Amino acid sequence: MYFCGNTIVMKGLQLFWLLCVSIFVKEPIFSQEEKPISTAFSFLLLNSDAISAGKGEVGVASAPDVFSQRVNASKYIFLPTSSAVAINYMPFTHRAVRDVFLGGITFYKKRERDAFGVNLSYFSIGEVNLTQDIGQQSYMLGTFKPTEFSLEGSYSLQLSQSFAMSVSPRFLSSQLSLPSQGQSTARALGFDIAGYFYSQEHFINNLLYRYTWGFQLSNLGTKVKYDDLGRTFYLPTQLKLGAGVLLQTDSYNEWELSIEAQKYLVPTPNEQGMPNKDVIDALVSSFYDAPNGFREEFHEINWAVGLEYKYNQSFFLRSGFFYQHKDKGDRKFLSIGAGFAFNNWQMDVAYPFSFSTYNNPFNTFKINLIYRFGQQ
Repeated sequence: MYFCGNTIVMKGLQLFWLLCVSIFVKEPIFSQEEKPISTAFSFLLLNSDAISAGKGEVGVASAPDVFSQRVNASKYIFLPTSSAVAINYMPFTHRAVRDVFLGGITFYKKRERDAFGVNLSYFSIGEVNLTQDIGQQSYMLGTFKPTEFSLEGSYSLQLSQSFAMSVSPRFLSSQLSLPSQGQSTARALGFDIAGYFYSQEHFINNLLYRYTWGFQLSNLGTKVKYDDLGRTFYLPTQLKLGAGVLLQTDSYNEWELSIEAQKYLVPTPNEQGMPNKDVIDALVSSFYDAPNGFREEFHEINWAVGLEYKYNQSFFLRSGFFYQHKDKGDRKFLSIGAGFAFNNWQMDVAYPFSFSTYNNPFNTFKINLIYRFGQQ
């Protein structure tokens, strides 16, 4: 990509917002009666974990896995392995831009009644070549790489035989403006609070089953200001509620069904734009501040359902469906995924098939690689 003349300063930011808005908007927001919600660090809403992505992006109440750090760290308490490390990768596959991706590395360590986790996520928006035209010649001024990343930890504590809670502090950094503009990095602090219930074993005839439920308040924290835009943005705070059932038909075959609802806890834009409130006021009023009343508040809820089949804890098939209202982002897709485990290793892949009326650039494959250090 080459930016010339007076456009050099703003093009890096324009590329970023084009990619981020495409996650939420099917058409320019000023042409919609109900306006979608725009936040800072929107990459936190992009799920690059192939296990969750293969199940329609459910996660808050699904079966525990290595990537529970982002969706509900409380689940680490109920994992059978004492520790594991995993990497995940999601490329932006488009013929115009080939160096945009979201990736991360996750590690957890479980003890008798508690667990620790850590995650580093990195979002690269590609390399921008800066040029300037002087006469008939174009001169290279250098390159600029807009990036965002998050570094987070978690602590989970088992409160009863079947219930655990967790807290996950998070440091966020965004470099979207050109270095020549002075302060080129925006930073924020956030955290998650989550809980997870994992029932004891029950039987129906000869079928063994467990039921689960979970919640997560995600991305609570400070507001972010990008100097070039002149206003502050909220973190993508959400309330997630979910439930699931795990059914084991015999010693080899197991099924999992999960459902999930996600509600934004940031102000709804009105005719004047995004209301400027403090974080606590924004969180409370997000349940009733929509200009079109309850109908629009209901439209701000995303729904997901996921299904997984496991054979001998070695082979996995997944599918799911994710729904977001057309005026709040229009993300609708059917996902499929698969995984294979051998000894301490596991690999997973997932791919979504979009039903949206716009082309989401992040409808692309996800891939994981997991290594487990041992059984407890």
